[in-house]
Amino acid sequence: MAKRDTPEVNAGSMADIAFLLLIFFLVTTTMDKDQAYIRNIPKIIEKKKENPDPVEKRDIFAIQANSQNQLMVRGELMRDPDDISERIIEFYRENEQVNDVTNDFPMYSRITMPEIESLLDQSITAAEEVEATPGALADIIDFKWRQVAEWEKKKRALEILGTNKLAEISVQAHIRIEVQKGTEYELFAKIQSEVEQGLFELRDDAAMKIFKESYQSIKSRLAMDKGAEDREKIQLLKILYPDRIIEVTPKR
Repeated sequence: MAKRDTPEVNAGSMADIAFLLLIFFLVTTTMDKDQAYIRNIPKIIEKKKENPDPVEKRDIFAIQANSQNQLMVRGELMRDPDDISERIIEFYRENEQVNDVTNDFPMYSRITMPEIESLLDQSITAAEEVEATPGALADIIDFKWRQVAEWEKKKRALEILGTNKLAEISVQAHIRIEVQKGTEYELFAKIQSEVEQGLFELRDDAAMKIFKESYQSIKSRLAMDKGAEDREKIQLLKILYPDRIIEVTPKR
């Protein structure tokens, strides 16, 4: 009986098939996104005070998480991290209308346009004097002009508000985040998310009252065209509700 030749398999198209399968899996596969947050890294402070003013307890919104993922907010145990944003809103708003010295929340200053203009003029004079001083350090000159820019922002903010006083939370008021190295990343990310949400809600509510539009709408428009008007609106909202956040180095 004659032997039959073994038929050859045409493998010429195998590479094309493998390539098509690879494209298929790349297109259809979904990848989980890491829970993370975006925040600008604070700039280095050019000059430190030798004897810094003590920070009052009322000005600190302390968030602490240990290696057992237990959460403390302002010295009280918190079981649900979802409550952090509500506590942050309370922290900013409690004395926003009228200062109450008996509570444990930051005080507000209320500065008028004449006061702002006077301080702006003083800042300009000081900056010009430093700039004219022989051998003056560039960092000091830059610092003085940035102070001028801050007063100009406040003047413009009060013009936009159309009121006779600008209410500002204490300059020492801040959010302090402290976690241990054993804290789960999910809890750390949740803390960051809640902080951002609290600040966003404060600014969004103010945007609706002042500009009759959402904070997100202003941000989105600014990201597209970088208009001066939207930039001034964002500056105002950040003056009203500043994001002063200190992250303490994780402990064991």
